[in-house]
Amino acid sequence: MNLRGILLGMGLFFAVLVVSALYADVASLQRALVSYPLWMVLPACGLVLCNYALRTVRFRIYLRALGIRVVWREALLIFVGGIFFSVSPGKMGEVFKGYLLHKRHGAHIADSATVVVAERFTDVVALLCLAAVGVSQYGAHVGLFLSVFLLCLGFLAAVAHPRLIPGVVRRIEPRLAQHPRVQALVASVIRIHTSLRVLCQPRWLILGIALASGAWGFECVALRLLFEAAGGGGGMGGTIVIYAMATLFGAVSMLPGGVGTTEAVMIALALQPAFGLRLSLPEVTLVTLLIRFCTLWFGVALGGLSLVAMRHIAPRSEISE
Repeated sequence: MNLRGILLGMGLFFAVLVVSALYADVASLQRALVSYPLWMVLPACGLVLCNYALRTVRFRIYLRALGIRVVWREALLIFVGGIFFSVSPGKMGEVFKGYLLHKRHGAHIADSATVVVAERFTDVVALLCLAAVGVSQYGAHVGLFLSVFLLCLGFLAAVAHPRLIPGVVRRIEPRLAQHPRVQALVASVIRIHTSLRVLCQPRWLILGIALASGAWGFECVALRLLFEAAGGGGGMGGTIVIYAMATLFGAVSMLPGGVGTTEAVMIALALQPAFGLRLSLPEVTLVTLLIRFCTLWFGVALGGLSLVAMRHIAPRSEISE
């Protein structure tokens, strides 16, 4: 499943490279690349690792909240291994983390899938929180911001209501009595709803959003470093808006890894005079491709290495720690 996703993601990214080179002018992009201090990719990747560290902490907290106890080293490998699947459409390939937890620790697939859903939800809310500062200042993509915000409120309301989703499911359940597989799916939906209600309790929800905000904040700083290395002006506020809104666009596009839409929005926003970067199209294009290497393909490579490492590590729970 994921091989096709990766090939599709790589194909889309190659297309983005070609279109970007043609749009920015190949010769100009080459001159920008030659004069750029490429060693700045190293601290940017370091900040991406900080992002993964905070999100691993959240991942393990959510597992513990649902009674799934995994040692730190294995939790880290499972989480980073899931990033290998981030180029799947809508990132749904990350549900593979649930498969690993089920295979190695006997965790119920519905519970582990719930963790992935909670992660994605708090990621979106965190990006909204980061973007809110800049949206109020620059007014960039207010429509998208409000639409995603309302969707998040609707999701939270549906999860928080104790009888809404189970009630709908139980009403249609009698019609599905002759379909055992569908009944099993119905049972899983009810279990996921129950688990989501646990993870959406105020203490877990606030903690998850706080950790996600810090995590994505690290990647905003990484983008800022790359902009400054190209001689970009402006401030951190504008960079946060550019990164957060481009990432949200990529997420709602449901394309593998957001490839194509994320780059297009990031370039378009970075060229707006309001953000004060004062960079040329080739410079903005180069920085965009570099940050996408750090935040997407660097993670995919680490994910692959984590999956290989897990093959040589026996499952361990906290009890045996």
